[in-house]
Amino acid sequence: MQHGGRKILVIDLGGTNLRAAFGNPEDNELSDVQKIKLDCINEFYKILGELIDRYPNTKDLVVSVAGPKNGDSITMTNRNWKIVSSEVKVKFGLSSCHLLNDWEAIAYSLSSLKENDLRVLKSGPYVGLNDVPKFVIGPGTGLGAALYSRINNIEHVNPTELGNTKSSVKHYLNIFGIKESSDFEILEDVLSGPGISRVAENFLNESISAEEILKRATNNDSICKDLIQKYIQCFAVLSSESALSYNCHGGIFLVGSFMRGLEPFIKDEVFADHYIGERKQIHADFLDGIPVFLVKRESTPLYGNLNYFRSTIES
Repeated sequence: MQHGGRKILVIDLGGTNLRAAFGNPEDNELSDVQKIKLDCINEFYKILGELIDRYPNTKDLVVSVAGPKNGDSITMTNRNWKIVSSEVKVKFGLSSCHLLNDWEAIAYSLSSLKENDLRVLKSGPYVGLNDVPKFVIGPGTGLGAALYSRINNIEHVNPTELGNTKSSVKHYLNIFGIKESSDFEILEDVLSGPGISRVAENFLNESISAEEILKRATNNDSICKDLIQKYIQCFAVLSSESALSYNCHGGIFLVGSFMRGLEPFIKDEVFADHYIGERKQIHADFLDGIPVFLVKRESTPLYGNLNYFRSTIES
């Protein structure tokens, strides 16, 4: 497909902000990256129209949305907004409009990552992008996760609803020393941005944001430092559980702004010890060969949206 200078508009629609950029499908680079606060769905359409008007030859749009995909629509998890790709395509006279779950988009960004975008938290044979499954996971408004594979040079992504599962909640509460309660019913009640705030309230008797917990930990608040270390331990354990569940020889990738905020607190050797844990030798050996990476790159959903268009729509 010849683009003749055509720009691909990529948007990541989150619970509070919209992030947008224009992509070049020939080199997988983004330009005009911006973050815009919005309060209602009508604002989304207004901003979308303004972005399209900026480059009149914009005819292709890929939007990642925080919510499960159902056919050609996504209803946001934490807002009663429904985005329908066919309606957006007609409304703005586009050639194409594609919707992705936000973690589906993040997984599609893997093939655009460079070595300096990654910090190795737990080493293991790095096997590249082809033929092996990888798992991306991270905290945000919820707990997102997706499985990535590449077969015969074709990328496949399966977003999951891991954050809404219940079976392992007790284990992670035990790490924090919290008894089971109706406040923690699903995994993201513990392992998300709002989740760590809920956990912290048990120890601080006040409601503070995940960002405030990080700030206090940076300023040597002993309770917040301990909470952060236990939160990191939870993700080391969750990484190993994911590796075993999905046979992820290609590695586990921890993604998201809050995870990047945790980076100064992560000690690689401690993380690796928690990752292996106390397991039968056969499983410890299996996990020992699987690397864990912290993704340091920002705007991963936008890169993923662009790569989805390049690799899937054009193939």
